[in-house]
Amino acid sequence: MEMEAVPALAVVDARFCTGDAAALSVAKTLSMSGNDFTVTDAATGAVVLRVDGVLFSLRRRCLLVDADRRPVLTVQESAMVMNTRWKVFRGESTSRRDLLFTAVKPSAMQLWGSTKVSVFLSSNDAEQACDFRVTGSYHDGACAVSLGDSDTVIAKIDRRFSVASALLGKNTYSVTVNAGIDYAFIVALVVVLDEMHFQP
Repeated sequence: MEMEAVPALAVVDARFCTGDAAALSVAKTLSMSGNDFTVTDAATGAVVLRVDGVLFSLRRRCLLVDADRRPVLTVQESAMVMNTRWKVFRGESTSRRDLLFTAVKPSAMQLWGSTKVSVFLSSNDAEQACDFRVTGSYHDGACAVSLGDSDTVIAKIDRRFSVASALLGKNTYSVTVNAGIDYAFIVALVVVLDEMHFQP
C-alpha cells in the first residue's frame, strides 16, 4: 500500500502536523518505571517526544511528553480487557472527558505474522466502524496505519528486529508519517503496538 496525500488531520494537536512527511526514530528502553521511549527526528537526531513509564500504577500506563517535558498524552491499558484494549487521553488525565481514542486488538492472541488493531475516536461510541486501522505484521516488522477500512495509508511503522533487542525489550522503530498527519497520534499508536506485543 502506498502512502497517499490526505487533508491535514490532527487527532492530538495541530502543532504535531508538519508540512512535509515526518521521518521519526522511536527507541525503547526498559527502566525502573517500566517502558520508556525516545522519539527523534530521523534526519537531525533532535528529540521531539518522549514516553515515560509510570512507576506506581495498577495497570500499564505511560505518559507522552514533548521535547520540553510538557505532558501531551496518557496511554493506559484497559482494566477490563487485558492487553487487547488501550485508551489514550489528553495530557496527564485518565478521565473519560479527556479520552481521545481507543485502540482495540480483536483478541489477546493473533495469528503469527498478522496484526490488526482498530482505532476509534472518542466521538465514535458505537465502535461499529473504525476511524483508523493498523494492519500488517508486527512480528515481521512492518505495519501501516490507514484511514478507516480504506487503503489510504497515512503512516508506516517498521520495527528493527534483533534477538538481543527482543530479549531485552529494547525495540527500535522507524516511523514515516504523511505530511499534515499528527505525528504524536502515530507515536501513541507505536507505543500501543509495542505494549500489546511485549509481555513483561
